Amino acid sequence: MIKNQVPAVMTGGQLRRITPVEGERLMGFPDDYTRAPWKGKGAEQCPDAPRFAALGNSMAVPVMRWIGGRIAAVDAITV
Repeated sequence: MIKNQVPAVMTGGQLRRITPVEGERLMGFPDDYTRAPWKGKGAEQCPDAPRFAALGNSMAVPVMRWIGGRIAAVDAITV
């Protein structure tokens, strides 16, 4: 994500910010996967910003699974 850009979706002709759970689902992670203890507080108090940062620093699970499958298929052919 580009710095200072807010992840958003159109709802009824208006933009709204997506939730961390929606971001996790788009990336192929289980719900609340990025919820973690933060600055000495419990996971349930983790704010959205570090959760979005974690998603921005990750790769989409379905895409990585597909790439891994293609590598395995080529490896099976060449070995």
